[in-house]
Amino acid sequence: MQNTRISLIVAIIIFMLPLSGISQDETKREAVFLEGLGSGILYSFNYDWRFKDQANGLGAKVGLGYTAIDGYSVTTLPFAVNYLVGRKRNFLELGLGATVLFLSRTNSTFTSSAPRLTASGLLFNGIIGYRRVAQSGFLLRAGLTPFFSSDPAQLLAPQVSIGYAF
Repeated sequence: MQNTRISLIVAIIIFMLPLSGISQDETKREAVFLEGLGSGILYSFNYDWRFKDQANGLGAKVGLGYTAIDGYSVTTLPFAVNYLVGRKRNFLELGLGATVLFLSRTNSTFTSSAPRLTASGLLFNGIIGYRRVAQSGFLLRAGLTPFFSSDPAQLLAPQVSIGYAF
């Protein structure tokens, strides 16, 4: 049941994205990718775009992550403004963002299994990483996500992403 919900959410996000295509000079300025760890905490599906018709420069990303473990579910909504420095296929990615967290617990009974929201929060973070976009559109990202928190255990998280740029 949970896998069906996740698949449905991902399909809705993909179909809602503006698909502007590739410009005449093959500039890939939009991307969809799966990010492991990073700002989505465990993982997130993300959409990234540049504000101008070029592969580098100022842009933004939004995402969605969902995990359910032992009667608890965590939904994450990461978003960020980022800047790509570089040309053609290799970029340094720098950015600032935040992740909205929703934690809920299911009150399971034989007659009802309604979720009850127990907590929500906001985590601010940064982006420091490398982005490679192949001519075919294959996208690879790797880097670090520093979290701006008073908890030393949450200060730095690695992240890796694979996806498609168009």
